[in-house]
Amino acid sequence: MRPLTLPLTLPLTLPRNTLTAIVVAAALSGVGLTSLRAQPTATGLALVANQASGSTTIIELPSGRTTEVAVGDGPHEVAILPGARRGVVTIYGVAGVPGHHLAIIDLRERRVSRSIDLGPYTRPHGVVPVPGRPNLVAVTSETTRNVLLVNVETGTIERVIPTNAAGSHMVALPISGAAASARAYTANIGGGSTSELDITSGALLRVLPVSMATEGIAVTPDGAEVWMGSNTRGTVSILDVATGTVVATLTGFRFPYRLGISADARTAVIVDPQSDAAFVVDVASRAIRGRIDGLASPRGISIAADGRTAMITSAGSSSVILVDLQTLKELRRFRVGQSPDGVGYSDR
Repeated sequence: MRPLTLPLTLPLTLPRNTLTAIVVAAALSGVGLTSLRAQPTATGLALVANQASGSTTIIELPSGRTTEVAVGDGPHEVAILPGARRGVVTIYGVAGVPGHHLAIIDLRERRVSRSIDLGPYTRPHGVVPVPGRPNLVAVTSETTRNVLLVNVETGTIERVIPTNAAGSHMVALPISGAAASARAYTANIGGGSTSELDITSGALLRVLPVSMATEGIAVTPDGAEVWMGSNTRGTVSILDVATGTVVATLTGFRFPYRLGISADARTAVIVDPQSDAAFVVDVASRAIRGRIDGLASPRGISIAADGRTAMITSAGSSSVILVDLQTLKELRRFRVGQSPDGVGYSDR
């Protein structure tokens, strides 16, 4: 049966009892009122790394107010710390000039509150908060093949953990269960692998082969699976952590650059800049539910805590796009700096 859609020319003076009768009749007959579906209300804030502008943009929701803050040459990835009072931006650097700093952003005062010098640990890239440690972040140092545990309150490196793999670009951590605050996984582009790290002891546990040119990475909240995108094969491999083997391979992509998995473990989002699209996947069935098109070279992805919406950066349009992961529709678009890449989204 076709869904009942109320016309856009519906008179504003339509009596309340008439509209109520339409809704009740539709409900009793099983007809859906698709046009009356409530859209998610986005609150909180987003933080974006603008690679070519050497800046970060803070987006406040629901007002849409934006503030651009200079952070240094070549910012690539970001993280928002628990409480949404501070953000972290990795200063990767530019060609011929490796970066070695983290910019700490005061999200309330909308400014850089401090810069942390990582010394010899150059090309910092991926960054994620460590669960249970509100001041601690895990950061990849691509050139030195390490993951650093950095205390943003003291400005010190608490631990350096080797990955023993080339091109350790991104890092992902479980957020619940026994693996939370205990394990980290890196996407090793050169090695086509992931390094499993014990961040409590500082030990490298395993280097597990996955595919080729593995850059995008996400971990299920319980740490049972690691999802990784292959830039050269256009596939997403699903690694079973218990066995250390690839148990499924998803196809249909061109360049699965970044991945995200919702906190409720239901939804995965695969961002594909060569397709100008983001693919939404059901985690349990591993089936693609649909795609969101027209994103103009999407790069970064950050999913809201409730799993209903996500922020996606669009390098082609110098904007950040808020999308509905249920309807697969664009909700809002925010203008930011040039070549936006990493994004963090806190709806609290």
